[in-house]
Amino acid sequence: MRKIYLVEDDQAIREVLEVFLSLEDFEVHSFISVAEFKERDVEVIHDLYLFDVNLPDGSGIDLCHQIKNDSKNQDVPVMIMSAHTNLQHLKDFCEPDEMISKPFDIDNLLQRIQGVIDSKQ
Repeated sequence: MRKIYLVEDDQAIREVLEVFLSLEDFEVHSFISVAEFKERDVEVIHDLYLFDVNLPDGSGIDLCHQIKNDSKNQDVPVMIMSAHTNLQHLKDFCEPDEMISKPFDIDNLLQRIQGVIDSKQ
């Protein structure tokens, strides 16, 4: 079973993603904030990090930058999602493996998640 770390502060989006991805045979560990995410067991490596850009106590872009600069996670893809940011502009601050704008089609999101995970294995 593939594992995803999800950081999303919007409860409705987080719950939909948890249920949908679980039904698609992913194990989802979700967090509502940067602080909560930083309390995770850093020794456990997942198959994908899925970050919202705007979080109540920080930015998914900063998390992306941290993950990409962590030698333990260098091969783990990072996917960024945002409703308010020009996603191409994000590449100046972080180089995510995939980006998606909100609102998104859930089937398209799944396809992109599977594609980015498969490309790293």
